[in-house]
Amino acid sequence: MGNSIVSKAFKVLAFVLILLTSAFLIVPIIFTVLGSFSAYWGQTMFSRGLTMRWYEYVFYYYGHTIKITLLISAVTVVVNTILGSMAAYKVCMAKNAHSKWIKFFEEILTLPTAIPGIAIGLALAQAYAVMRQSGILILIGHIVFTFPLIFRTVTGALRSTNFRAVDEAAASLGAGPIRRFFTVIFPAIRVSVLSGAINVLLLSLGEFNITFFLYTPFLMTLPVGMYESYASLRIEVGSAFTTLFLVLAIPLSLLLNRLNKSKTM
Repeated sequence: MGNSIVSKAFKVLAFVLILLTSAFLIVPIIFTVLGSFSAYWGQTMFSRGLTMRWYEYVFYYYGHTIKITLLISAVTVVVNTILGSMAAYKVCMAKNAHSKWIKFFEEILTLPTAIPGIAIGLALAQAYAVMRQSGILILIGHIVFTFPLIFRTVTGALRSTNFRAVDEAAASLGAGPIRRFFTVIFPAIRVSVLSGAINVLLLSLGEFNITFFLYTPFLMTLPVGMYESYASLRIEVGSAFTTLFLVLAIPLSLLLNRLNKSKTM
């Protein structure tokens, strides 16, 4: 009887904590979305009524940031999905996969996750200043910073099952490395690859630290435009910017959660 009461009390406490934590995270987002429709957000949110002009403002002055962000993120996903998957395949299928040199090489590939984005952005700006105006440095920064995400995801998938035996069997039948990966290995880990690609896309869409040191007035991404809108002390414009970002990010997050559930079933 005592254990039953303690168990129920623990469940109630856990439920309350989850509810409070969720409210703590969601309430500010709700206020931000509502504020994007406010004509003036002062002491009260809708003291001057509702309006859509902040969205018009964002699309008129910062519409190019949305296009640039989607383009950079799309290219980053394609490049890292190919490079990250192939690199993970070569590392996991190497004959000396457990040697210290392979482990060292693997740590080098995942090193960008341990380096602050500000440091990476500043280093790129200093080392390749002549490339800054073209916007290529922003793309390179996003590729470098997000590469470990898909590399680690695919590496984990390849090490979860004995794919080495499958790979060796395909090799004994005359299949080359590229054919083995795309026709034998990839179909078995495609959910993990897609999950890693969505993670890369989400991180690239919201990446700010690297981009802040590499953008120009004509080449800026959505998070940088969002920062400028908040810095101008127009909370309504920043709220509209944030809402547009949520429109892009939330469906991707839901898809990622669905993929992660399918991997564990």
